[in-house]
Amino acid sequence: MGNVNGESVGEQVGNVLRSLNLTESRLLVGVSGGADSTCLLEILAELRQVFPLEVRAAHLNHQLRGTDSEADARWLEARCRQLDLPLVLERADVQHTAKETGRGIEETARDLRYRFLQRVAVAADCAAVAVAHTADDQAETILHHILRGTGLGGLRGMPVSRRLCENVLLIRPLLEVGRSALEAWLAARDLDFRTDATNADSAFTRNRIRHELLPLLREKFNPEVNTAMVRLGRQAADVEQAVEFAAARLLQQSLLQASESQAELDCDQLVNVPRHLLRSCFVQLWMQQDWPRGAYGYREWDRLAALVLEGRRNSISLPARVQATWRKRRLRLERGTVNG
Repeated sequence: MGNVNGESVGEQVGNVLRSLNLTESRLLVGVSGGADSTCLLEILAELRQVFPLEVRAAHLNHQLRGTDSEADARWLEARCRQLDLPLVLERADVQHTAKETGRGIEETARDLRYRFLQRVAVAADCAAVAVAHTADDQAETILHHILRGTGLGGLRGMPVSRRLCENVLLIRPLLEVGRSALEAWLAARDLDFRTDATNADSAFTRNRIRHELLPLLREKFNPEVNTAMVRLGRQAADVEQAVEFAAARLLQQSLLQASESQAELDCDQLVNVPRHLLRSCFVQLWMQQDWPRGAYGYREWDRLAALVLEGRRNSISLPARVQATWRKRRLRLERGTVNG
């Protein structure tokens, strides 16, 4: 998908680095050995001739494919030596961790991988971690969110950059580039890469979307469905950015007082705003308070909005031990302690 051809992929990555002021930075590249991450690694290695970049690589062996996983690590070691790139290699027992935590393999692997990349980046004083998500990955992500049931925020997909931790960015320089363009870039330079057989395993939802659902949609409904999904993501991101800006101002106007365990809002400032903006205002408040949001979804945020808009004395219980009470045109939110 997309109009980025094999010869302009490097320019695309360079443009992303310029836009984020990272052309003179130390970068850590998360690599698996697959086509996407190999292409990103090779491009960043080449860009050292254009920018005063310092590039490092990191690979977490998930130990899910036996000897193939070990072969991937050895292949990356050899290639990084050829490119004169420092490489950090570690192993993680994803299956054991998934069993202990009761989470799925995909979720566990992702969580362990990002923790690893963050730790390595901080230790090496890197300004950013670069990962190789493509425009195809973006389309798959947005479609996956739609299938699970998402609000407008989920339609945004993945951002080009976000804060990984206090001093490290997570960047996706290939997010506007289609997978076919990366393969063309590698083929034009006769560069090899590793193939992960589990990417074809239909037991994983993401693989079924990639190999079954999207091809069906392209064949039967819209040959440019990937492009349409990515465009939808851009538009949703623009709208959500505007909503978040307005919600932040609304919170500033309505917040009367706040401490670690409580907050109080002036409902007179909240009753005449769109319901979606009101829900977003509460999300902003939870973020500001650093209260857990993992158990919150549309239903919980909308219950809060309804409590404000009903305009009568009432109280509701919410996840993470939060009690919300409307009284005398004030909304009081109190978060109890574990023993409270």
